[in-house]
Amino acid sequence: MQLEFNLEAFEDSAHQNGVRYWVAHEFMLSLGYESWTSFQKVINKAMASCAALGVSIPEVFIADTFIEDGKEVNTYRLTRFACFLVTMHADSKKPLVSQAKTVLAAIADALVAQQIQRDALERIEVREELKGGESIMSATAHQAGLKSTEFGIFKDAGFRGMYNLSLQQLIKHKGAAVENGRTLYDFMGKTELAANLFRVTQTSERIKNVGTTGVTQLSKTAHEVGKEVRGIMLRSSGVAPESLPLEEDLTKIKGRLKSANKEMKKLDAPPKKSGKKKTV
Repeated sequence: MQLEFNLEAFEDSAHQNGVRYWVAHEFMLSLGYESWTSFQKVINKAMASCAALGVSIPEVFIADTFIEDGKEVNTYRLTRFACFLVTMHADSKKPLVSQAKTVLAAIADALVAQQIQRDALERIEVREELKGGESIMSATAHQAGLKSTEFGIFKDAGFRGMYNLSLQQLIKHKGAAVENGRTLYDFMGKTELAANLFRVTQTSERIKNVGTTGVTQLSKTAHEVGKEVRGIMLRSSGVAPESLPLEEDLTKIKGRLKSANKEMKKLDAPPKKSGKKKTV
């Protein structure tokens, strides 16, 4: 197994077929993974990040096969950006993964000329899960008799329970520039996003399990769950959720990561042919 992950070894392991690429099963070994089943889970997470960034998955993770012991095995041709995404989601406890994170993140940083935060992909991932969680909570509440015109009251109750502030008061308190389609969630750090994900999913579960109906009871449930999440956070860290600092707008981070993908494509694209005709 590879003893060290460095840029030279990474570049030397690339294959060429018009454009440069890395074979997933080979890249797996270079990160210290021995089981394809375990590595496939990492690839799936990387693909989810790809989708969240609005980057076409088939263009970055190209389905491929190879023959092993007379059998056809499914794998992927990984672009440089795919290798970066996979590495960011891989297990940092593995020494080779830790080295790879430094090497490949440095490449991305250099390409976009700005720092890409280590937890950026995790923030994006939790933010996407929170979108889904809120949709489920909304659907659950509507099934319990909440009218569309009452959703703002219901949603605000959850924020009041967790933050002791309404959503508008919270935005003002944190000084968030919520405009142009942005929401406060886009500026929250990973810890705060995860806490809100827990809040909305548990609100949905309690509505279903208790049989809550009507805007008054539903809002009470949302407030109670929010208050419980607040209590957990205070006991765990001693920091109130409204005191957690805002972070960089996730939309900007997504834009930088997409930019890195474009620049990485240029690195591995075939050289452009000269338009000049040879003279005899």
